[in-house]
Amino acid sequence: MTLHFTPLWFIALPLLLAFLSPLWVRLRLLMPILLGAHVALFALALSWFPAVRTAPFLETIVIAPPLGIHLHLDAVSLLLIALFNLAGALVAAFVWLGNSEPHLRERPAFILILLLIAGSNGMVLTGDLFNLYVFLEISGVSAYALTALRRDKSALEAGLKYLIIGSVAAIFFLFAIVLLYLQTGQLNMAALARDFAGIPASMQILIGLLMLIGLGIKAELFPFNFWVPDIYRGADPEITALFSGVLVKAFLFVLFHLVFLLLADPTVARTWLMALGALTMIVAEAVALRQQDLRRMLAYSSLGQVGLITLALGFASEATTAGALFHMVNHTLIKLLLFLLTALMLRRFLSVRLAALQGLGRAMPLAAGLFVLGALAVLGLPPLSGFASKLWILKGFAEAQVFWPIALILLAALLEAGYYFRWIKVFYAPESPVTAGQPEGDWAYAPLLLIAGLLLLLGVAPFLLEDWFVQAARALLGRGAILESVLGVQP
Repeated sequence: MTLHFTPLWFIALPLLLAFLSPLWVRLRLLMPILLGAHVALFALALSWFPAVRTAPFLETIVIAPPLGIHLHLDAVSLLLIALFNLAGALVAAFVWLGNSEPHLRERPAFILILLLIAGSNGMVLTGDLFNLYVFLEISGVSAYALTALRRDKSALEAGLKYLIIGSVAAIFFLFAIVLLYLQTGQLNMAALARDFAGIPASMQILIGLLMLIGLGIKAELFPFNFWVPDIYRGADPEITALFSGVLVKAFLFVLFHLVFLLLADPTVARTWLMALGALTMIVAEAVALRQQDLRRMLAYSSLGQVGLITLALGFASEATTAGALFHMVNHTLIKLLLFLLTALMLRRFLSVRLAALQGLGRAMPLAAGLFVLGALAVLGLPPLSGFASKLWILKGFAEAQVFWPIALILLAALLEAGYYFRWIKVFYAPESPVTAGQPEGDWAYAPLLLIAGLLLLLGVAPFLLEDWFVQAARALLGRGAILESVLGVQP
């Protein structure tokens, strides 16, 4: 009997392992199972690349679309699946090998992290809005609980705030789904794309606004992202690494996938999305200059990069979209590195405020050096991967003769340099820091060094994945290909 591998494994395996968690507790296998599951799913994703390069894969469950449920695996969804599970594996390795806080190595965290990854995988795979909402709620509820997992005042406050804001966002999105169903009688995304043009213009605008607000909150776009720094400060840095590296990317994909799929001519949406991306980028980078807490600074830095990705994706050209997807990968790796380093600093100094980290380079030279590498990657300096992805985006705008985004991206880079070098200067101040917590173990640096190696490899040899990013961009923009593969009709 041969085992049949399908895209369903990316959802079913994490859910099954979470359901069987009492067994893993009894066998004391929580951390090996958490790491092994994500490594296995990442390897499975890599094994699918040759097949998906030829043609997208459609997994039908019970009834063929548009009536039944199906999963759609193409170049862009597979890229994100691989990225999400790589991020899950790196965080799991850090929590296990780095001897993180006990509450991160217990059963609740094990279950919630698996649910977060399963929900994110489902959001990029599903082909209908009902299941999209289900996966959105699975990932959302797990994120709320993970935020409050530490159970102190700041974590509980952040978890409650995340619950309220996330629930409001989900309601907006649910209203949009209800209106779409009432207007078309469909929940299948491809069928909705086929019928969306027949909806009255005023109703199209209302549905678009509801989706933009709901997904804009989830994807942390301005002006819907006022809550983000409090969440990132209250939650454990290991958890915020997953939020920034996985969850936000899943919501960004959903937002742009629906825009490019439903709208045959996304010109109006392009204007709105590019404006939101530009505002998110500039406002976040400017506010980051004043931050005294490393977690809040990294939160605003992450918002700035989300704005850059939104700006590039919103332009909807093949070049800027491919560059934005490359930058998604880079941003995930960079923020994993920086947030996990923050976890080490917090454990050692019990505070990550600017004043508490004076002379960090003396006490934690490797951590300080890796932080510098991550900062330079954010800034987009060679030979790191951030340079290659930002250059790709800038070239895409230049080739289209659209220059105002280039000016804004360069301005944002100057602002980034201002606050990152401010922190680096403090790290290498001559004062000796006051250490009050536990020293970090040597094994804690193993996943961090792997991330640093990936940032260097993708910077020196971006051509290794260049063709795949182009294919992923075509899949994200290719409305006609989805209609043909799912419904068998031309747009």
